[in-house]
Amino acid sequence: MKKYLAIFLSSILAGFCIVIGVTAFLTLRKSNFIAGTLIFGLGLFSIMHCKLYLYTGKVGATLNNKPKYILDLLVCITGNFIGVIFLSSVMKLTRISPMLQTEALELVTAKQNDSWYSIFILAIMCGIMIYIAVIGHERSQYTLGKALFCFLAVSAFIISGHEHCIANAAYYTLAGVFNAKALGYFLLMILGNAIGSIGIDGLLKIVNWLNKQAQEEAQKQIQE
Repeated sequence: MKKYLAIFLSSILAGFCIVIGVTAFLTLRKSNFIAGTLIFGLGLFSIMHCKLYLYTGKVGATLNNKPKYILDLLVCITGNFIGVIFLSSVMKLTRISPMLQTEALELVTAKQNDSWYSIFILAIMCGIMIYIAVIGHERSQYTLGKALFCFLAVSAFIISGHEHCIANAAYYTLAGVFNAKALGYFLLMILGNAIGSIGIDGLLKIVNWLNKQAQEEAQKQIQE
């Protein structure tokens, strides 16, 4: 029980970090778009350094865990959404609320007018980019490398219009858009993010296995 409480609270904090990134991005979206996408990365960078639970960052590890890991993910995404919706709602009480709502509404309107398959594909692409950010941060031996993987991957998925289910929860909350279509699109985003992240992880595992098999065959030929 304590494990899931820890995951839940950690996930709420991760949601807060995403809202911090979203707020900075929306503030700079019109004046300095590129800077806004980079500063957005502070949210994910903070999450990884504080080892918080973010659904899009954790779902890529599904193949490395037992089936019960699914419960960890369910607790995680629940906490993420609660954290994002809560802090986004608090931000709507501030003086920058009109600006945040205007910018968020533009983004949300574009998403709501998009096709379901476009949302799904963009969500898969986002899952791939977040996996790259997480795995790059984990495997890089240098602080600069860790930072570059995180900030550039986040910047790339925002510039490309990829769909991040947790960040989108902040946009939709700030925009005040809640309807059946939005719910359906969120389910697609959640699934797409998972497919992208788990899919790229699975393909890398296959490549690594094939390379290992090739090396073993080469070693046998040398011994013969």
